[in-house]
Amino acid sequence: MSEKGETTRSERWRRSPELLEDAYSAWKKSDGSLNPSSVVATIDADGTPRVAPFGSMRAVNPQLLRFIAHRYHDTLANLKRDPRISVAMICAPDIAVSVRGQARIVEEPFSLDENYALVEIDIDEVKNDMPIKIGIESGITISPSGPFVTWWNSLWSKMGGD
Repeated sequence: MSEKGETTRSERWRRSPELLEDAYSAWKKSDGSLNPSSVVATIDADGTPRVAPFGSMRAVNPQLLRFIAHRYHDTLANLKRDPRISVAMICAPDIAVSVRGQARIVEEPFSLDENYALVEIDIDEVKNDMPIKIGIESGITISPSGPFVTWWNSLWSKMGGD
């Protein structure tokens, strides 16, 4: 730390082979929440990057993420062809990370809803993208509504939620 008690850029972690405690706790989502949501990047057949938001992303352990994807979503089609994946998360007050890894489809169709597939990501690298002098006040907040509350709670339990 500097003399003023501030963290300097050189003191902040940059890369890790697994999720560190703050990111792991945020993505563990013990309460079954969809937040923080994540942005998933895959590669289209023509090599173009494709990004999509996912609220179902959760950490199973510091080396493994899990999410559900609609079986007809571009993300799933891309992962079947090329398992490389990148995932970004921004979470108040000070978490901004990106994860690189390899995805695998572990259940398709997903036993609880045949329209979805269960995907796991083996983490290769976690990068700290949080600027030192900036805080995060809020992020994207999403939630199931109406009949989807029960649906989400059932899916969460099947995904290995606590």
